Amino acid sequence: MTGTFDFSDLVRADSNPAAADAHDEANVLEALHMYRAAEAAMRRRTGTAMGLGENDLLALRFILDQRAAGHPVASKDVTRYLGISSASTTVLLRRLESGGFVERRENLADRRSSEIVPTPAAEGDTGPMLAVAQNSMATAIQTLTVDEARTVARFLTLMRQTVDSIGSSS
Repeated sequence: MTGTFDFSDLVRADSNPAAADAHDEANVLEALHMYRAAEAAMRRRTGTAMGLGENDLLALRFILDQRAAGHPVASKDVTRYLGISSASTTVLLRRLESGGFVERRENLADRRSSEIVPTPAAEGDTGPMLAVAQNSMATAIQTLTVDEARTVARFLTLMRQTVDSIGSSS
């Protein structure tokens, strides 16, 4: 996508309140779908620049985020997160390992399993790209009022919870 889309174009006046409410819901969902498509395109561009496929990049991001939060990551966690088979996870982790992005270490809490940890190279390779993205998004967020930011955060949390519950057995 070479151009940009102004989501305010989705908002239209309507004299029928019920139709306007339905239209507003459609506008929000359309804006959310377009954002997700733009984010997926950004992931593909980032992955291409790093020599990684989209699932590889998602797995690496998950591993980096979990590590930053102090949570150990096992291959089963990556399997569950991506919703792929354990065989596919094994192949994916081998690619990340051979690319120098992750390494497997003995899990000190459960010696029967291994822990997947990002390498300093993974943090260094993704860091600059993610820093630019984070700064750009932070600038966009600064245009919101406090109430708008709270509303957006509440909405996105609800959407994440909704998406996380789809297809999960728990």
